[in-house]
Amino acid sequence: MSAIDQLSDFFSGLRSGASRPGSHGKRSDIPLNLNRNERLVSGAGGGALVLAGLRRGGPAGALIALAGGALLARGISGHCGLKAKLAPSTEEQLVAAEMGWDAAATVGHTAIIQRPIAEVYAFCRDFRNLPQFMEHLKRVEIRDDRHSHWVIDAPFNQTLEWDTIITEDRPNERIAWESDASASLRHAGWLQFSDVTGVGTEVQAFIAFEPPAGEVGRMVVKLWGDRPNAQASGTLQRLKQFLEAGEHHANANASVDGD
Repeated sequence: MSAIDQLSDFFSGLRSGASRPGSHGKRSDIPLNLNRNERLVSGAGGGALVLAGLRRGGPAGALIALAGGALLARGISGHCGLKAKLAPSTEEQLVAAEMGWDAAATVGHTAIIQRPIAEVYAFCRDFRNLPQFMEHLKRVEIRDDRHSHWVIDAPFNQTLEWDTIITEDRPNERIAWESDASASLRHAGWLQFSDVTGVGTEVQAFIAFEPPAGEVGRMVVKLWGDRPNAQASGTLQRLKQFLEAGEHHANANASVDGD
């Protein structure tokens, strides 16, 4: 038996030993996300770093040994936290498959707005209002009842533009849209409205887009942290503040007076 096979058996034994009934270890619910070779490389590299750190001694040696211990634990457990964070969620996989994209990044959030559902729906249904609460959306030009043109502020003082079509419109319930196939940044999204008796309207927002550079771009979004989700939350918070403060009525009246 080769050294690699022995090392593989060693890791497998540790893993199964922790899962056997009656063993001192507790069964782990953490899923394996490393293949055999990845575990072998992590284990062998981690073990070597631990030995090197112990031989060196001192603060530098301790840091090397700690790094080696982390790699060794990664190999033994078969689980990498960073890889799990970067992996596409089931939702992202389904969206990418359904839309025919190389990859998908998704964000969603929910908020309660203390305004009647018909009022909230009507405001959101007029896509010209979206830039008032959606970050980076510069303007929306209405083409007809279902088609619109979106202009987005991009980094380095650039803009992105594409045409969007409404794919679903159920008054006071749901609005869904997606960009056309030629869009520079393909995306889809929906807003769903539910009446909350005595309180107002619950609004659920969901946005999905195909990251530039496909899977690599999706991982960059993941590494970005919670920023996309924070943007989704901020979008609904701005919508909530805008409607509850009655600013949409003030703007509408100003528009009428201006005409």
